[in-house]
Amino acid sequence: MRTRRPPKKKSRKSVPLQESTLTVEGVTPSGDGQVGNLIIPFALPGEEVKVALRGQRADILERHNDAANRHEGVCRHFGLPGDGCGGCTLQHWGEEAARDLKRARLLFQLRKIDPEAELSAVHTSPPLSRRRAKFAVTAEGVGFRQLAGGRVVNLRECDILHPDLMPLTRPLATLARDLRGEFPSSFEAHAALTETGIDLALSGVNEQDLSFNARERLSAFADEYDLARLSADGVTAAERRTPRVTLGGVPVALPTGAFLQATEAGEAALLAEVLAAAEGSESAADLFCGVGTFALPLSSERRVLAVEGDQAAVSALSTAAKAAGREIRASQRDLFARPLQADGLRGVDFAVFDPPRAGALEQARELARAAVPTIVAVSCNPATLARDAAAFVSDYDLIRAVMVDQFGWSPHIETVAVFRRRT
Repeated sequence: MRTRRPPKKKSRKSVPLQESTLTVEGVTPSGDGQVGNLIIPFALPGEEVKVALRGQRADILERHNDAANRHEGVCRHFGLPGDGCGGCTLQHWGEEAARDLKRARLLFQLRKIDPEAELSAVHTSPPLSRRRAKFAVTAEGVGFRQLAGGRVVNLRECDILHPDLMPLTRPLATLARDLRGEFPSSFEAHAALTETGIDLALSGVNEQDLSFNARERLSAFADEYDLARLSADGVTAAERRTPRVTLGGVPVALPTGAFLQATEAGEAALLAEVLAAAEGSESAADLFCGVGTFALPLSSERRVLAVEGDQAAVSALSTAAKAAGREIRASQRDLFARPLQADGLRGVDFAVFDPPRAGALEQARELARAAVPTIVAVSCNPATLARDAAAFVSDYDLIRAVMVDQFGWSPHIETVAVFRRRT
């Protein structure tokens, strides 16, 4: 007898998005088109666009005319109909105008603390130089997600990524297909190019739940593509060479998931500014020090107090410093929950702090209370930089501000702001 199939579940019909035709009136500080409070990525002022509305954001369905200052995107994935690759949002501005947007955005924030603020320099990383990437991986393709739609844009070219990272995209999709059922349908692959090869960390994949065959497949994948290390959710699946970078002349073995600046050129620019500001100092504090991007170079001529929330990074820095005979006192501390107090900074005549995008207001206040003669703020968020610096500008002068543009066609920037205490 034929088995009766269970009744089909009634599918919910998705509510159609509201559509509208608008003329773009202005631009946000991040370079998106704007009509009132509505944000329209990939649009320029003066363009008439048919859009699908998503709350305070709209996706372009059709562009009826081009603004006179529109540039052709350098990448085929840029500004796809509906929603483009989320890796870049400014290619339609052109190189010079995109940089001017970033410069204006930074100066707007800096002038909240110093109305006369100007940029002393702008450092730009070249194309094809980004040494780390977070790929979205599915069996159908690998790349970056749309700006808001969530779909993975299957990457075939990229003007930003280092050429050594691009060849991983198709093999990763093959790996996802081969391990379908053991891997989730979608996961992330964090790739970092180190001096000893690529360090590839999979997130969303539980290494402990993998079968013997899956582990064998990961090991074979690391061999086939000459990876330095392959890990899954922080657990090493294969390590052929220890991932290393050299900081201040000192080799550092990187823990899984260690933070690196996006490009070598960007890191060099940031470091040059920090070292120049530290000239003449005898003792330094590096807060949010990571694996020692600033602490190790600073330690060549002075003693350094280095503080970081991640224990693995602190251990890597301590081991490297000890092997090189550098005078660095490194400690693990959550500087958000427990900022280093002013008493712990007594005797320090130079301090650099490089927090995540959220900034570190309470730590900035402690730096001011300690009366550190020179404070350097390194930040990837101009708004939180201005907020944090407001904690000490009553006693400090902004003597130098530099923009480091290492994120290509993204609106993101790094800033170095040097503050000198008034005598």
